[in-house]
Amino acid sequence: MKTMKKVMKRFCIFFIISLLFTTTAPLPQLSITSEAHSGRTDSHGGHKDNKNKSGLGSYHYHCGGHPAHLHENGVCPYAATTSVTTSTTPKSTSQAMADTQKETAADQSETYDYSLVFDATCYADKNADLYEAYQYDKDKLFEHFVSCGMKEGRIANDTFDVSVYKDKNPDLADVFGDDWVLYYQHYMTTGHCENRTCHAE
Repeated sequence: MKTMKKVMKRFCIFFIISLLFTTTAPLPQLSITSEAHSGRTDSHGGHKDNKNKSGLGSYHYHCGGHPAHLHENGVCPYAATTSVTTSTTPKSTSQAMADTQKETAADQSETYDYSLVFDATCYADKNADLYEAYQYDKDKLFEHFVSCGMKEGRIANDTFDVSVYKDKNPDLADVFGDDWVLYYQHYMTTGHCENRTCHAE
């Protein structure tokens, strides 16, 4: 019995000393930098930011570990200063944007700034058939634009021509093909922030 008490006493002393040692020993300092975002970062560094916490629009990049940034005309501004593999070309980043754009289109919480691509007066003036049907009824013209006009690639704003947008941005054309709606959506969510060409000079 005395032996058991001695063993227990030694165990308790050892345990207390170990506990004191581990709590007083300095821990190595780890520097961890992280950025909190809602949404997912895709394989190309693209990130969907529906609430625009970054201030860069609803889609931006973190490729190469750099801070949030946009790809002007599909080109990473850090591409020249970092060793980015050939998989991060304008086409592949646009592919990532296209995938995210399709997700965004299905996301009911996403709202678009249609004023970037739609003006009721311009839409009626540039489309005689619509003027004949609706005159300048903003609600009916907008309803037509969203349900039909975008799919048809109609011009609805003097500062945005979807055909020019497609022609001047071949990285998007390679991904979106003839799906006009995706061009409008891309411009509203990302393209205008990237200052992409969207109308005749």
